[in-house]
Amino acid sequence: MGTYGKAVLIEETSLGVQEASGLAQLSRDTLLVVDDEAGAFHCTLGGDAVPLEAARGLSDLEGLCLSPEGTHAYVLAERDGSIWRYVLSEGDLLDGERVGRLPRLAKKKNNGWEGLAWAPAGAVSEKSELVAAHQTKPRHIGFFSPETLECRAMLQLPKDARKELDDLNDLTILSESGHLLVLSGKAGRLAELAVRGSKLETICFYRVATSKDDVPEGITMSTNGEVWICTDGEGHLRRVRLES
Repeated sequence: MGTYGKAVLIEETSLGVQEASGLAQLSRDTLLVVDDEAGAFHCTLGGDAVPLEAARGLSDLEGLCLSPEGTHAYVLAERDGSIWRYVLSEGDLLDGERVGRLPRLAKKKNNGWEGLAWAPAGAVSEKSELVAAHQTKPRHIGFFSPETLECRAMLQLPKDARKELDDLNDLTILSESGHLLVLSGKAGRLAELAVRGSKLETICFYRVATSKDDVPEGITMSTNGEVWICTDGEGHLRRVRLES
């Protein structure tokens, strides 16, 4: 049974992207952000949000992560489960290609995958993997090859996490432990989960502020160990420190 830690808010700023649904840090004060309906943006904290031409036309974007070298960005389109890979150059997206489509787990028009993270080799398996969260039932966490999207494992949430969380919105990898940090914006919860063989184990839960008009939707780890959360509604970036 996971215990509760504290998610301490350090700072909240405007991103300039109202329906922000995923984010990835580029530098100390710049980041990539995907919008649920309006594509991808290069954002400067306290500055402008510049739309990126390469992602124009894509919609229902719900996940974003970078390769560890910072050379490629991976974008998830929830509606059909497509993963797009872009060359990342000076904060811009270039030469996009569709890697493939994540498997359909439920009989719904919407494919249901929402949230994407890069797990470096050694974090959850011997090889680097893309990790994705399925939003609604069955609310699984999937582990995929970045090159082919071949599925290595599909793991169910632990019983206590299924109870504490609602829809899953995004996830990231905690840099020190290699644990998964899963965001459920509607529930206002983060769940820290460890991969134990073929199962997930709950380590800790954290509460985060949520409201009907401003829902936490995207999450990433910053280079200095903070958790960055973007919101859909008012388009905020929240910098958070986790305390056990």
